[in-house]
Amino acid sequence: MFLWADLVELVRRPFSALRVIDARRRLTDGLVALALSITLPAAVAELAALGPYRPPANLGSLPSLTAQGADLYARWVYIHRFVLPVYGVAISLVLWLAAAGLIHLLARALGGRGDFAGILKLVGYAALVGLVGLPLGLVDALLKLQGAARAEASFGQLVGLVAVAIFLWQNALLVLATRDHYAISTERAIAAVVGPIGVIIVVALALIVLAIILAIIAQRT
Repeated sequence: MFLWADLVELVRRPFSALRVIDARRRLTDGLVALALSITLPAAVAELAALGPYRPPANLGSLPSLTAQGADLYARWVYIHRFVLPVYGVAISLVLWLAAAGLIHLLARALGGRGDFAGILKLVGYAALVGLVGLPLGLVDALLKLQGAARAEASFGQLVGLVAVAIFLWQNALLVLATRDHYAISTERAIAAVVGPIGVIIVVALALIVLAIILAIIAQRT
């Protein structure tokens, strides 16, 4: 399937790959790419959910209230471990679609001439780049299945660093895609991308805080 070839080209030659995708790929291709970028990590998360419960490390070194919150949150996550990836699929889909819509509105407001279908397709391909870290996620899931807490902790840090690098790379791709698709300057493309991504980060952090609060309330109830 050419999606995987496109993924390789996005890593090797992002400038030319984005132009080819924008000119030759269909909206359906971008939607399939978006669906794969969301569902495959969720499947790996479901595999990791089969592992045993592991309490948070170093709780004794934290303040009592913080330690209590961390412990309750970890238990809440473990109890709902099979449902959370399903929710993650729905939330990720909404956030990516919202990002495409906001980028389109801002880019058009800044003088761009592209259409929403085109940027949605490119957003799907930018999301597809996240699958680069899927092999590491699979290894991390296997370590969780084996209950190797020490190896999992050290490897989990590597997975986190790779996730941050991929996130930054996806944003760089979105800037390039927005600039070329809407025929605007790089500065305007950055402005069109940074705003929606900032909103998504704020929403994600709010959801995490809300989940912690709900876990504490549910435990006390």
